[in-house]
Amino acid sequence: MADAALQREAAESGQPASALLARMEDRYRIMRDAIRQGLAINTRSTSGLSGGDAARLQAYSQTAAPLLGPHLARTMAYGFAVLEINAQFGRIVATPTAGSSGIVPACLLMLEETRGLSEQQAARALFTAAGIGLVIGRRAPFSGAQGGCQAEVGSASAMAAAAIVEAEGGTPQQAADAAAFALMNTLGMVCDPIGGYVEIPCVSRNGMFAVHSFLAATMALAGIRGMVPLDDVVTAMRDIGRRMPRALKETSQAGLATTPTGLLHRPQPIRNPAENIK
Repeated sequence: MADAALQREAAESGQPASALLARMEDRYRIMRDAIRQGLAINTRSTSGLSGGDAARLQAYSQTAAPLLGPHLARTMAYGFAVLEINAQFGRIVATPTAGSSGIVPACLLMLEETRGLSEQQAARALFTAAGIGLVIGRRAPFSGAQGGCQAEVGSASAMAAAAIVEAEGGTPQQAADAAAFALMNTLGMVCDPIGGYVEIPCVSRNGMFAVHSFLAATMALAGIRGMVPLDDVVTAMRDIGRRMPRALKETSQAGLATTPTGLLHRPQPIRNPAENIK
């Protein structure tokens, strides 16, 4: 699948595959830097909603007996880290959106640390993710404002699951099945950010759905075939997004955003300074 995506990009851009791979390696280094910067955050964001939790997860992963071993908490920490650095105006790579930008990087860095993934292999895995993104994008939106969080986090998790399969030497069919597993199990997820900020529940979703991507890839690599092909899952996501009420699509007019806690964090209207002049 990486070869197909790379050949398509080379044909459309007119650039050699070697140059495209080099650019994708650079994107991966940006992703990795975002994780490392996010892990170093020990202050809250301007909104006060996020900051420091990636470091807490990382510290927990290094304790004597973290739940299910250290890799689970570290994967989550890496997903948290990218969204926390995004909330503090750091540099990230939208994959496919800013609100879902932690999932693919978290998975690839875990593979680098645990499976010896090289930067070139990571670049190939990213082309696989991009190929899955093209399949999704032809049929459905990535925007939470159009499709809910299923369109953002669901798509990112599908892209990451396929990338993991590519990195593990799986077949194109297994990569597509992994993407389908990941996406179908996010269908219906609403986008209800507290205060309208890309922080709560976005930060935790990026950590949790990075783990979800590994689960989907594991199923595919085990030889489980997807009953519903990826194209059909994407069609279902598009249909659900169209039926989803506008209040649950990034407007912060329902869901978590309108709970008593959520309402405490509504942005205050910006007043004209002239109004304060007596």
